[in-house]
Amino acid sequence: GRGRIGRRFAPRFWETESSLGRHRTLMMVTCKKWHVAKRLVERVRQVTNLPALDYLFSEASTPLPHLGGIETTLEKRTRHRRALMRMLFDYWQTDQLVVCIDPANVDLMQDFYNDKAKVRLLEIECDFTDDYLIGHAKRVGLASDSTPKETIERLLPTIRYDVRFEGDRIRDAGFPNLLRVRQSASIDENTVPLAEFLDIAPEKAREIAATEYLFVD
Repeated sequence: GRGRIGRRFAPRFWETESSLGRHRTLMMVTCKKWHVAKRLVERVRQVTNLPALDYLFSEASTPLPHLGGIETTLEKRTRHRRALMRMLFDYWQTDQLVVCIDPANVDLMQDFYNDKAKVRLLEIECDFTDDYLIGHAKRVGLASDSTPKETIERLLPTIRYDVRFEGDRIRDAGFPNLLRVRQSASIDENTVPLAEFLDIAPEKAREIAATEYLFVD
């Protein structure tokens, strides 16, 4: 005979249940400048007491509670992303969770949007100086300290386009509940989307929007 069809082992507990739960709200913060998103999220923790995580799908060093092994590598976190999120909701006994996601990771955002849970997305729009973009090019290996100035100047429009392209992809995805705060906007202008995104009182949102060092490179 061909043997029985199916799995040899019982499915692991994190593979059996895949939805976050329709009563829950996942709030995703996305920003090309990770340090800006992390600062905002740190202020969110301080002002709202909401559990909030840094770039756990991009940085292996992101502090996470022990969850039985599912949290140990980026690959596992990404593969079991919904189960991981559900366990984090359970761990903090909360129905609201904030998490940072890199803007290049549109597929991950889409996957969470496909869930039964309520999902909101906050895009932080930063200004990009030439110095910042050159630093970015060095970090991702497009340039080094020995790259001639002329070459770097030729690269700059391409790097600027790449950074902008990620923002365009997010807009083109047509995500509902997409809110935006901008470095070039006033504190009052940024208070409104923050209050809506976090579902908090305007006074608290203003406290977060007024963070002095938020956009410093």
